[in-house]
Amino acid sequence: MIQSDVQHRYLLIHCLFLFLLINLSSTQVCQTDIPDFFYNVSFAGPLFDQTTYTSLPTYFSVGSPIGTTVFTFNVQPQTINTRPSFVSTAVTGRALNLVGGIITVTSSNPSFIVTTLSNGSYALVTNTTPLNYFSPNHRYLFNLIGTQSYSNRPPVSSTAVVQINLVNDNVNAPIFQPANQTFSISETARIGTRFGTVYATDADNDGIIYSMNSNQFSIDPSTGVLQLQQTFQSSPNAQYSVVVTASDDGSSCLPLQPACPRFSTSKTITIFVTAVNKRSPQFLNQICGSVVSFYESNPVGANITTIAVFDDDRGDNGQITISFPSEQSRTTESGWRNTAYSQFYIQPLLQTSTTRTAILRTNISFDYDAPGAVRVWYLFLLAMDNGTPQRQSFCSLRINLLDLNDNPPVFIMTTWNYTIYRSAFGNSNSARFLRIIASDADSGSNGLINYYIGTVNVPYFTINQTTGTIILRSSVLGVYSLDVTQFPITFQVYAQDRGSPPRISETNATVIMYYNNGNDPPPARWGDARYEELNFSIREKYYEVNRNAPVSNSTYGFNGTIFYQLTSQTSSIMTVSSPFPNTNIPFSDLPVGRNGFTFNSGIVVTRGLHAEIQIVYLIYIRVLVNPPLIGSTTITLVDENDQIPTFDIRSIVLSVVENESGNRVIAQIQAFDRDVDYPNNFVQYRLNGQLSDAEVPPIFFVAANGTIWTNTTFDRESNKTLYRLFITAYDGAPAWDATNNEPNTQDFQFDIQVIDVNDVPPVFVNSSSITLTINETVANGTGVLNLTITDTDFDTILDFGILSGNIKNVFSFNLLSDNLADTARTQYSGTGQLSVVGPLSYTTTPNYTLVLFAFDTQNLATITVTVILLQQNIRPPVFLLKPGFSAYEYQVPESTAVSILNGPTIQALDYDPLPPSIVYNIVTTNNNLNLNTLYLTQSNNEATLGISAPGLLRDLPFGYNIYNFSIQATDQGGAGLSSYAPVTIQVIDINNNGPIPTNPPWILTEGVLNPTTSIVFTDYDDPTQNNTVPFIVQIISPTTFTLVGPTVNYNGTYQLMYNGILNRTSTKNLTVTFNGTDARGFSAVTTIPVIVGDVLSSSPISDGFKTIRVVYINGYINSLKNTPLGSVYVNDLDDWFRSTGRTYSVRSVSNGQLFSAAQGVLSTPDPLYPGSYTILVDATKPIAASTATSTIDLQVTSVDSEYVRQAATIRIQGEYPATLIDPSLGNRMNTLRTALETILLASSNSIIILAIRSVYQYRSPYYPPLPLAVAQQQALTDVIFYVPSMNKNDIENTLNANLGLFASRYGITATASGPNPCSGYVCPTGTVCRPTRAIQSSPYPIDTNQTSFVGVNVVDSADCVNATYATVYTNTQVGCSTNTFNNLTYCPCTSLQSLAPLGPYCQVLGRSFNENGGAYAVYSGATFSNLAPTRFSFDFAIQPPIADGLILLYGRNTTPVNDFFWTAVEIYQSQLRFQFRDTMLTVSDITLNASTWYHVEYQYVDSTILVSINDCKYTTSANATLKNYDISNVQLYLGGLPVTGSLVSGLYPSLTQVNTFSGCIRNVLSGGYYLDMNSPLLSSNSNAGQCSCSLTNSCLLSPLKRDSANIIPWYTWLILALVLLLLSTIIALGLLTCIRKRQQLKALAGLYPDDTRDNIIDYKETAGEEDHSTYNLGVLKKPVYALTDEEIIANGGRSGLPNMGYTDTITNRRPALGDYIDEKLNEQQVTPYANDTQLHYRYEGEGSIASDLSSIESIHYQDENDFRFLYSWGPKFSRLADLYAGGVDYDDLDNA
Repeated sequence: MIQSDVQHRYLLIHCLFLFLLINLSSTQVCQTDIPDFFYNVSFAGPLFDQTTYTSLPTYFSVGSPIGTTVFTFNVQPQTINTRPSFVSTAVTGRALNLVGGIITVTSSNPSFIVTTLSNGSYALVTNTTPLNYFSPNHRYLFNLIGTQSYSNRPPVSSTAVVQINLVNDNVNAPIFQPANQTFSISETARIGTRFGTVYATDADNDGIIYSMNSNQFSIDPSTGVLQLQQTFQSSPNAQYSVVVTASDDGSSCLPLQPACPRFSTSKTITIFVTAVNKRSPQFLNQICGSVVSFYESNPVGANITTIAVFDDDRGDNGQITISFPSEQSRTTESGWRNTAYSQFYIQPLLQTSTTRTAILRTNISFDYDAPGAVRVWYLFLLAMDNGTPQRQSFCSLRINLLDLNDNPPVFIMTTWNYTIYRSAFGNSNSARFLRIIASDADSGSNGLINYYIGTVNVPYFTINQTTGTIILRSSVLGVYSLDVTQFPITFQVYAQDRGSPPRISETNATVIMYYNNGNDPPPARWGDARYEELNFSIREKYYEVNRNAPVSNSTYGFNGTIFYQLTSQTSSIMTVSSPFPNTNIPFSDLPVGRNGFTFNSGIVVTRGLHAEIQIVYLIYIRVLVNPPLIGSTTITLVDENDQIPTFDIRSIVLSVVENESGNRVIAQIQAFDRDVDYPNNFVQYRLNGQLSDAEVPPIFFVAANGTIWTNTTFDRESNKTLYRLFITAYDGAPAWDATNNEPNTQDFQFDIQVIDVNDVPPVFVNSSSITLTINETVANGTGVLNLTITDTDFDTILDFGILSGNIKNVFSFNLLSDNLADTARTQYSGTGQLSVVGPLSYTTTPNYTLVLFAFDTQNLATITVTVILLQQNIRPPVFLLKPGFSAYEYQVPESTAVSILNGPTIQALDYDPLPPSIVYNIVTTNNNLNLNTLYLTQSNNEATLGISAPGLLRDLPFGYNIYNFSIQATDQGGAGLSSYAPVTIQVIDINNNGPIPTNPPWILTEGVLNPTTSIVFTDYDDPTQNNTVPFIVQIISPTTFTLVGPTVNYNGTYQLMYNGILNRTSTKNLTVTFNGTDARGFSAVTTIPVIVGDVLSSSPISDGFKTIRVVYINGYINSLKNTPLGSVYVNDLDDWFRSTGRTYSVRSVSNGQLFSAAQGVLSTPDPLYPGSYTILVDATKPIAASTATSTIDLQVTSVDSEYVRQAATIRIQGEYPATLIDPSLGNRMNTLRTALETILLASSNSIIILAIRSVYQYRSPYYPPLPLAVAQQQALTDVIFYVPSMNKNDIENTLNANLGLFASRYGITATASGPNPCSGYVCPTGTVCRPTRAIQSSPYPIDTNQTSFVGVNVVDSADCVNATYATVYTNTQVGCSTNTFNNLTYCPCTSLQSLAPLGPYCQVLGRSFNENGGAYAVYSGATFSNLAPTRFSFDFAIQPPIADGLILLYGRNTTPVNDFFWTAVEIYQSQLRFQFRDTMLTVSDITLNASTWYHVEYQYVDSTILVSINDCKYTTSANATLKNYDISNVQLYLGGLPVTGSLVSGLYPSLTQVNTFSGCIRNVLSGGYYLDMNSPLLSSNSNAGQCSCSLTNSCLLSPLKRDSANIIPWYTWLILALVLLLLSTIIALGLLTCIRKRQQLKALAGLYPDDTRDNIIDYKETAGEEDHSTYNLGVLKKPVYALTDEEIIANGGRSGLPNMGYTDTITNRRPALGDYIDEKLNEQQVTPYANDTQLHYRYEGEGSIASDLSSIESIHYQDENDFRFLYSWGPKFSRLADLYAGGVDYDDLDNA
C-alpha cells in the first residue's frame, strides 16, 4: 500500500469516535451469488411414471382399514438431461446447484397419504377409515403432488391424477345433527303436544330408528318427532335432559352382505320448559315513601336501611336486581342531575327463594355542621328482574342526616369595648348598650345559644341570655345612677348552647364598659334607637322585583332609610356586613347621603335570594367612626312559589300483562318541590293528555297522589304493545311570576309495555302446501327452500321440524334467521330453511311429501312440501379393461407412423339413463413427454389410438422406451363427468443410430511424440436388440490421426493418436472426422474438436499491456469487491499456466487503491469508484527465471440504473463476446459501435455499452460438441447499449429494419434487435411468460489477453409468472403497435412526454412524494401481483433527512387482512424492513443514504422469497397456506397510508411505521408490467412524472468521477465533512446561548411587577338541604393552570397581570375570568341551589337575632375584607383607601 493511503487511514482512526456519533454505517459485503429464480429455469417438477393412477382392485371398499395400500408408483427427479431449457452454469456464470435434492410426494386429499418404500418406490395408503362412499360420483378424484427440492433455489412440483372408485359398506354409526339438540315447550302445554324433531343421519344412507326412555316425553321411532306425554307439575323443572338412541337398519350393504353389521348412537337432548314473566318485582316492608335517618357520626359503609324485594316468577323471571337509576336517567330534561347517589351504595345480598335483600350503605363520611353540608337526600330505587321482557318497579326514599352536638359556641370577637354617653341615653333604665354575638356550627337546638356573665358581682350590668345584649340591671334606676368612678368596668361573658348535653364556649368574651358622664354627645348616634336591633321580613323575590331599592317593611314601620348623626365634620361611611368573619351576604349599603351632621343610608339586596337555601340573615350595620356606631338587623325571607316540582329521574318503563282484567294499580310516582312553605311545596299529579299517546286517556288514570291505575284488558296482538304517558306534577299555589295564577309544573314520561302471553300460533306466510323440484345431486348441507314464519307474539321461541315423509332423514328443517335483534319489531318473523342432509337418489326415491312444522312452545303450525327429484348425470363413464389389466397396453416400433395401434379398443360405458355421448382425450402431466404425434379416432363412444409421422422417439436425448399417459373419457359430449384410464405404449427399438464419440473434451499434449487420448463411442439404440456393439470405427480425416485398438470393438473405447509432434504455438485446435458402424451396419459420420494441450516450458516472459473497462450501476459498488476484473497479461508462449506457472505482485497503483493479483487475476477488496487507474503488476515465471511487468489501464464508469431499463439490444451471430472485444482479432466491438452510430445517426462516442453476453443455445450432452469453427459460426452474442435521448423501441425498430447493413457494410452478422426471451418459451400450466429485464448482483466479465470488459449483468428473463395476473394495457394511446420481430407492443405516448420516462404502454414510471409530509398514492389491487410465482421491483430515493416511514403496502383495505398474502416495505431506523404477512425481514447490513437511488426486487416462487437491494441479496420463506387472491378490496399503497392512525393502518398492527416518506418511487414493475403511476385511485402531496431535483437532490447529479492523477479516497472527504459539521455545531450552540441569555434578561424586567389584588370570591351558597350540584366558585381562586418559571420568563413575567407600561403583545396569558367561569360551570353541570323540599330551618329562638344558625354554618366565605374603613383614618390614609377600596384603577396608578 502506498504511503498516502497509510496516512489517510491513520487520520481515519482519530475520527472514529465522531464517526460513530453521527451514526454513519460502513458498507458491508452482502450475498451476491444467489441465482435468479426465473432466468432460464424450468419450473417442471419430478416425473411420475404414470399420468393417472387407479385403485387395485377396480372398486375399493370404504371399510378398508387405515394403512391399506391403494397402489404403488415411482417418481424420478428432473435432471439437466430432462430440462432442455435450462442454461448451463458454464454459460451464465451462476452458481446454481444442478443436483436435485429430496423428492417428497404428498396427497391433496387428507384421506390418503404417501409412504416411501424400501426400494425407493412410493405407495398410496389410506389415512382414514371409513372412507366416504357418498363422495362425488362415489369415488375419490385428487392429485399426487411431487416436489423436488434444491439447495439454492425454490423447489419445483408436478402432479398426477388419482381416481379411486368406491364400493359401499355399513361402516358408519348414525350421527346426530346438530350434536347438541335443544327444544323448548311451555309449562302450560297440553298432553299430546308435538314440539320438535330429533335429527340423525347415517353416512352409509341406512334407515334410522329412534327410541328414548322417558315418562314425560316420547319420540316417533321413524320420524324422530317429540311429543309431550304428561302435563308439567305446578313448579316444573327449568329443563329436562333425555337420552335419545338412533339405530341404523344396515340397508347400505344389502343384498351383497346379508349379515350386515348394525350401529347405534345415543345422545342427550335438552328440553327447556319456558315460563312467562307475569309479575313485576315488589318492594316489601312499606319502604317506599318512607323516611330513613342516620347520625353524622356513622362511619363509611354504615348500614342505613335494609331493602327487600319480592318476585315469585320462575327462573330468570324471578331473579331480582336492586340498583340506583342509571346516570343518564338521573338527568332530567331540565338538565338537573341528582348527585346524591355517589354518597351511598347498595350492597346486594344473595337472593333467597323469591326475595332479594340489599343493604343501603354510606359511601362517604358526613359532617352535619360542615359549610354547605347536605342533610337531606331523595333516592330513587329500582328493582328489576332478569325475565324476558324485563320488568321493573321503583321506589322513592327520603334520607335525613341527624345532627350531634359536637361544636361549642365561638365568639365572633374576644374583646368588646363600649362607651356609654350620658347625654345620649338620658336616665333610661331600658337602654340596650352592646350586643355580644357568638356562633355555633351545630344546627337546631344544638346551635341555639344562651349568654351568661361569668364575672361575679359585676356592677350595674346584666346580659339578655337569648340575644346577648348588655343592659342595666332592673335594680339600676337609670343611666344617671351610674358612678363614673366605677368605670371602666370589665367582665367576662361566656356562651352555652342548648344541645344535650350543652356545650360552653372554650374562650370567653371580655367586655369593657366606659362611661362618659358629661354632656359630650357621642361621636355618632342612630336617628332611631330601633336601628340598633332591626327585625323585619321581606319577600323572597325582592331582588327580582325591587332591584337597587333599599329593603323596607311598612308593617314593621321601616321605610328603608337609616339615619345617624355625627358630631364632627369628618366624612362618614356606613357598611353592611355579616357579623361572622369571612362571610359573604347578599346585602350591601347604599351610598351615604348627608344633610349637615345628619347622614342617611340603607340596605340593598345585591343578588337573588332563596328561602330554600337561607331564610334568615343577621346583618351588622357599622358607621365607621371611632368608636364605631354598631347596629344589627335581622331579615327574614317570606317564601314565594318559585320552585317547580322535580322528578328524580327522567322516565321509567313499567309493564302490564295482557289478558288481565279489573282495576290494577301500576305504580305511584313522586316528585318533590324545593319551596319552603305550604302550599308552595305541596305537590299533586294529573295525566297530561296532550303529550300522552292518543289511546292513553280512556284506559289509564292518575290520582292526585300520583297513583297510576287501569281497568283495561290488553291484547298485544290487536292493540298497542307500548303506551307512553306523561304525568304532570304541579304545586299548590300560583307561581310567583305567573300571570294567570298557574302553578309550577313538571312532566314525567311513563312508558308502559304490554307483556305478551303466548296465545296465538305461528303462521307460515307462503301457503299451506308447496311443490319443490330439485336435482338429485344437491350436496349435503344445501338449503333448498326458505319459508317465512310469523308470530304476533314478538318475543316467541320457535322450534322447527318435520312431522312425516322424511325417508331416511335426508332432509332437515331448521331456523335460518329471525328478527329477534330488531328492538322495533311489532311481531316475530323468522325464516326456516329446508336443507338436504343426506344423499338423494332418483332411482331409490324420486319424490318426498314432507310435513313441516313450527312450534312456539305452546302452539303448532304445519305446511306440506312436496319435493320432486330431477334425474342428473351422477355416474361417470367406466372404462372396460381386460380382466387382470389396470391399463391399456400397446407396442409400436419407434419412429413409425401407425394409424391404429394393435391392441384393445378404448371403450367406456355410461350407466346413466341419459343417451351416452362420450368424448375421449389424451392427458399427460409430464411436460417432457412429446405426444404430439399421438391422435385419437372416435366413433360410437369408442376410440382407437394412432401415431402420425415421424412416430414416437425411443432413443436419447428425447425418446422413451415406454410412454405412460392417460385417456380421459367425458360424457355428455365432453361437458359432463370424466374418468381416466392409464395407457402404456412400449416403443420397440429400430436400429437408426450409429456410434458417436461421447466423452469430451479430447486433449493431445504438445511436444510429445505421437500423443494419444481416449475416445469412447456410444450407440443409443437398444442393446437387447443387438443394435449396438460391436462397432467398427474409421478415421475419415485428417490422415495424421489413427485409431489404436481392435477393428471390431465390443466396448466402444479407442485411443486416438496423432502421428508426430504438436506445437501449441502454431496450432491450438484440430478437428477429426469419424465414420462409426454398429453391429447391424448402421453408420454415423461425426466431426469432433481436438485441443492441443499446453506444457509448461522455460520460455521467458516479457512485458504486457492490457486495458480493462468496467461499467457498473450506481449503488452497486459492492458487486465489484473481490470480483475478477480480468487476467494479468504478460507475453508468454505458455498460455495455460497463468495461475500455476507464474507468481504476481502489485507494484503500484496510480491513486492508492488496493488491488490483488492472486492467481493472475486482478481484483480489489475495496469499493471501486469511477475513474482511471494505472496498475503495475510484476509477474515472475520461476521455471524460466524470467520477470515481466504487466501494465493495466483500468477505466471505471458508473451509470444510472435507468440506462439499463432504456437500453437496446442487438444480437450478433458468429461472434463470442471475447472475439468482439479482442483487439488481436480486429477490434470488432469498435466496428460494431461505428455501425450502430451510423445506422442510428447517433453522435460519435455517444453509445454506452452496458453489457456483452453470450446467448445460450441448447445442445444435448448426449451429443459431442461441435468443432470450434462451427460452434463460433453458430454462436450468438447480445450487446446491450444505451443511447442518450433515444427511445429503446425506436432504436430496435431502426436496427431491425437495417439488419442487412451490418453484414454488407461492416462484416458483422446481426440477426435480431430487441429479442423477446418469451418467444417460443413454454411455461408450466398456471403460468404465463412475461419478458423482464433485471440486473444481477455479480458483474458479467469478459476476459481476453489484451483487454477485458466487466459489464452490467443484465438479464432479459423469460419469467413464468402466475397466469392469474395479466394486466393488459389497451387503447391507452392512439398509434400503439406490436412489433412483428419480437411481438412486443409500444405506444408513441405523445401527449405524456412531459411526464417521461414512460413505459411501453404509456405508463408514467415516476412519482414524487413531497417533503411537506402526508404524501401517498393509492392504486387498484389489480395493478400489482404477489401471487407466486412472481417478480416485483421498484426504485426509490429518499429526501433528506431520512425518517421512518412506509414505502409500500399491498393488502386489503378492510378486515380480514391475514387471509391475503400482503406485502409491506418500510424504512425503520435508516434500514429497510420487509414484511410478507407473517414473515418479517429486516435488512440490517445496509444503512440507507438520502438522495441515493435504491433498486428493490423480490422474487417469490413457491414459499421462497429472494429479496434484492441493489447488489445485495437475501432469502427468506413465507407461509402461503392462507392465500386468498380475491383482490376486490385489495389496494397498493405507495409512499404511505392516507391518514396516520387510519382504519387501514389499524388493520396492520405489525407495521412499525405508517408515516409517509419523502422522496421518489419509480419503475414499479410487477409480473413484467410497469405500474402507471399517473393513475392512482387516491393521492395527496405527490406528483407523477420525473422526480424533482429539489426532492431527491439527485436528478442533475452526474456519475461520480475522479481525477485519474489525484484520486482522493472517500474517507478523506468524510474527515473534512466531520470537521465542518463540528464547527457548525459549535457556532450554532454559541448563537443559541447568546439569544437565550438576551431573552432571559429582557423577561426578568417584568418578572416582579407591583402587587395587585385578586378579587375572586369563594362563593358557596348552600344551606341545610342536599346540595345536589352547587356553583363552587371556590375553584376560581386558583388559576386555570400554574405557570412555570419558563412560561413566566417567556411572557415577560406579565401573564395575567395588568399592563404596567409594556406595549408588546402578550401571547400566552391566562384566560379571561368570564371565560374561565363559564368553563368551570360547564364542567360542574350544576344547579344554583340545593334541592330539599321538606326541611324548613326555622328562626331559632324567640326574639333572637342570632339568625338561622343552620344557615350560619352554610354561608359562604369571602377572601377579602371591606377596606373602606380606611377613609375614617384621615387624609393620610386616603391614598391607601383608594388603592384597596377600589377608588383608583391601575391605569391611574400607572399615570401617577
